[in-house]
Amino acid sequence: MTHATKSRIAAAVVEKDGKRWLDRDMALELWRKNTLKNNVAKVDEPDPVKPRDARELRQQVAGLPDDEIPELNESRARREHYQAELAKLEVDLKRKELVPAVDVQKEAFALGRSVREALANLADRLSYQLAGETDPVRIHAVLTDEHRAALVELSNG
Repeated sequence: MTHATKSRIAAAVVEKDGKRWLDRDMALELWRKNTLKNNVAKVDEPDPVKPRDARELRQQVAGLPDDEIPELNESRARREHYQAELAKLEVDLKRKELVPAVDVQKEAFALGRSVREALANLADRLSYQLAGETDPVRIHAVLTDEHRAALVELSNG
């Protein structure tokens, strides 16, 4: 017997009188349940996991608890589902529809820093200009223009 054969029908091994026996009916049932149908296999039943569409497969896989060890074909279906999800993410990443979170964090940090610096330097830039100004309307206009420039820089990135 091959390793694959032994692993598919391992539960059918019965110990009796100090000897190991194989329960034939159970072994055949396990073999039918845990073996995919193909042109070479001598299995008379099709693969038991045959969802009608992707939505049904997704519901079937999502309905399984994480700590449950499903049957072989359910595990295969779950694996195929997650491999398809990973492939979709890779395609979206290559199309630039997704970006790594690290890149977004770095860009947001740099943008926040530039706005912070612009606002922090506001007093140094405007103090001499506003020191001699007595008109409150003019002071307000200068401050508003400087704040707007900092916000435009933020929006332009």
